[in-house]
Amino acid sequence: ASKTAILSIKILADGKQAGREFKDTNSEVAKFDEGLRTASIGAGIAVAAIAGIAIAAGNAASNLQQSSGAVESVFGKYADGVKKNAEVAAQAVGLSANSYQELASVLGAQLKNMGLPMEEVAGQTDDLVKLGADLAATFGGSTADAVGALSSLMRGERDPIEKFGVSIKQADIAAKMAAMGLDGLEGEAAKAAETQAMLALLTDQTSDAQGQFAREA
Repeated sequence: ASKTAILSIKILADGKQAGREFKDTNSEVAKFDEGLRTASIGAGIAVAAIAGIAIAAGNAASNLQQSSGAVESVFGKYADGVKKNAEVAAQAVGLSANSYQELASVLGAQLKNMGLPMEEVAGQTDDLVKLGADLAATFGGSTADAVGALSSLMRGERDPIEKFGVSIKQADIAAKMAAMGLDGLEGEAAKAAETQAMLALLTDQTSDAQGQFAREA
């Protein structure tokens, strides 16, 4: 009878121990399962982030390729010089290579249409982008905004540039043309002369701002 009692107690004790171990095992399994779910969520976020970066990189490469094509179309044999300026634009004017090329393409096309000789277009375009950076550094706003105001000025929209301290009226351009001995011209020659006079006035009126971006940098 005593052996039976001892056996019964041992069975009961082993059963309780097994129950505790089973509960502990369930708890560990639950923790492991939760860990897997957490890791899965984290991995999903990481994968999504990587995918987002890849998409952004792909878009950036596509945009750069497109703006490079625009530069080649506008500047022709002078395009390589514009692209080299774009490569150092981050330090020179605070623009990405793509942004520089996009702005340069618009300005270059405008200068061509305004009669500026093709051999001068690339250099004048770079000067205008640099001037935009100087105006932004002096009066606030972004380089792109300032370059946009310069572009508007060349289209005959003179209000946007006034917030950057520039005021150029048609009468001012006519007077400058006369002072430069460029009045009395006709056709394409008159168009080119008007462009030269406007750019000269722009240089005069922005003399205090010129070089400001480099000074602040």
